[in-house]
Amino acid sequence: MNKEELNKELKAIELAKKDVNAFGYLYERYFKQIFLFILKRVSNKDLAGDLTSQVFLKALENLDKYEYRGFPFSSWLYRISINEVNQHYRKSSKHTEVEITENELGVILIDAEIEKIGEQFELLIEILNELSPEMTQLIDLRFFEKQSFREIGEIFGITEDNAKVKLYRVLRKMKKMVTLKLGKGK
Repeated sequence: MNKEELNKELKAIELAKKDVNAFGYLYERYFKQIFLFILKRVSNKDLAGDLTSQVFLKALENLDKYEYRGFPFSSWLYRISINEVNQHYRKSSKHTEVEITENELGVILIDAEIEKIGEQFELLIEILNELSPEMTQLIDLRFFEKQSFREIGEIFGITEDNAKVKLYRVLRKMKKMVTLKLGKGK
């Protein structure tokens, strides 16, 4: 985000804190991005729409608590989104689902330094399903949502360096899991 866009966003936030109608700019700017983020997790358009509405309602209700800390407003919305999705799954006792393309899996393989496992993308999906929700959220934010480590740190309430360390630990764990599973298959 360039300086001009950032200034426009910060002005919109300040206006929205005083006049609820000014929130429309933020809603329009981020609705699709947040909706798609949630849709990847719930795989149901109606549910994604409901949860996205909840995210923006909570953002509006708590806008007076928002403080700019060097991160785009979207980081705050992502944090609210993650909480809403997690809350939904806790209430319904279901597991989180994330849709992934083969290209996205390929990027994870490269970053995890996992040697090509041929067409065994099912193995990588199996491994992703075995990770904790926090680990899959780290993977998702970095590789699918293309968030910087700085933004991931803001979303999780940790430092940028800690976000890097956590992600690389997840990637190392995935590499070990691939090695173990491929070893058992022989």
